[in-house]
Amino acid sequence: MASIDSIRELFSKPKGDEDKLLRILQKFLEKIDKQKHGTFIGKKRKINYEELMRKATFSTEMSSEDEVVERIVRLYDGVPLWGHPQTQINVVPPPTTISICAATLAARYNENSIWDHYGVSASQSEVMAVGMLADLIGFDKAEAGGIFTFGGTGCNLYAARIGIEKADPGAKYSGIRDRIHFFCSDVSHYSIKSSAIWTGVGLDNIKVIPSTDDNVMEVTELEAAMEETIESDARIGTVFATMGTTDAFGIDPLKEIVKLRDKMETKVGYKIHIHADAVIGWPYLTFKDDENIKQFPRPLQYEIMYVVSKMTELQYADSVGIDFHKTGWAPYLCSALIVKKKEDLSLLQKIKKDMPYLYHGSGYQPGVFTLESSRPNYAQKALVNMMLLGREGYKTLIAHLLGVSDYLRTKMEQSKDITLLNRHNPAFVTDFRIYPETKYADDGELLFEKELRDKTDKEFTERINEYNQKIANQMIEEASSKGTSIVSYTDSYKTTKKKRVIVAIKSYPMSPFTDNENMDVLLEELYMAKGSVDNNYHVNL
Repeated sequence: MASIDSIRELFSKPKGDEDKLLRILQKFLEKIDKQKHGTFIGKKRKINYEELMRKATFSTEMSSEDEVVERIVRLYDGVPLWGHPQTQINVVPPPTTISICAATLAARYNENSIWDHYGVSASQSEVMAVGMLADLIGFDKAEAGGIFTFGGTGCNLYAARIGIEKADPGAKYSGIRDRIHFFCSDVSHYSIKSSAIWTGVGLDNIKVIPSTDDNVMEVTELEAAMEETIESDARIGTVFATMGTTDAFGIDPLKEIVKLRDKMETKVGYKIHIHADAVIGWPYLTFKDDENIKQFPRPLQYEIMYVVSKMTELQYADSVGIDFHKTGWAPYLCSALIVKKKEDLSLLQKIKKDMPYLYHGSGYQPGVFTLESSRPNYAQKALVNMMLLGREGYKTLIAHLLGVSDYLRTKMEQSKDITLLNRHNPAFVTDFRIYPETKYADDGELLFEKELRDKTDKEFTERINEYNQKIANQMIEEASSKGTSIVSYTDSYKTTKKKRVIVAIKSYPMSPFTDNENMDVLLEELYMAKGSVDNNYHVNL
């Protein structure tokens, strides 16, 4: 058996031993840095996870730190470099350097933010960050509250649970006594379905509301669905308004939805919770009341003004979900649920006597109502970025990435075979669909418009779907081995009235290092992938 002295050497001493931590961290970083290859660390390879599981054994003997470093570094082969200007996969940012350091600091001192007795730095960080975000949204900080949690899914889950308790008071004690319906658009995030599963509401009780061609929820359809719920003797639970969809950045009419909610509350006699899923769209609020927007070139000026006009409606929601590990440029995990009325969080409160070893006396005690009993210092990563960047820094990042995205869109609009799908949803994301020869039908209409309105054969849409998937996969394979541009695709950009699913390829630049020249490279490599697919896969228009 090892001596306790040899074990002590594996830990940082309480004081004056930080050099060792830095040395080991530097070994990791320097070794991984040498493996970087274009858009990837090393080369991506196919992994047999079943075999990996079989070979994994709990070691009998101890290892050295250097041996562990070598083994862990090898695991990073195939990890995308999110900061590379040609990495445009999804809404995953390169974190700021200081937010990476904040994450390391949180790990070093290992606070549990369920109670300030276990982590006063984490508690102060959370309260300060929630206050800053409430200020940005326009909530009264004397009445607002919030917590950081495990992602946008966590935000939606909390909102779902609050909505259940409002619709069916006392459900946390007795269980759900009546059927409860959730409401969301057909392009909302799939985590709403997770919320239905985990809360016991059930997938069959999600009312999916159609959206327009611009991916905006149809409020008249929402009203009809709510009326049907009331007539069926079910209850109206949480209504989820998506303030920036993942694939196309569609923004729901939140103010109209809240107005409809107020009308429905007079009919049902209980409160209806409105949650704004703004995990992507929230930083546009930094442009609120900024007259300097008018100095931007068109159409950038109008794009920003349009989004800001929609995001200012967040003040009408009962709760707002925000992701810093998306458009906050912080590391995972870092999400915030901000509530207009802090009393809403008390609806989730647990019974203190069931936790006899916690929460003695006063202090900051979010663990009395949080889902998690183990809560790391999520908030500090967000706090340092808000302190560092301020409104000015976030505005600069947004304007830059919108600018390079507009450059790409302009190029695509001039092409003969690429159709832009979300031209009227201004954001960094560009969804597009490629056709083998031309994007126009014989009558000059865009083939995509015909597909969207079911004017083409079902088989045609299926062939074009497969064609686009092959092009995206060709780019992904090239990037895995050569470090070239990497994009992604969505299997369901939109579903037509005849339930035909439309696939789209997606460019999502998140790196501040991405410039117009990188978009030229992306297009060049996109056409190379298209040429390769054309040579091996023939589609008849």
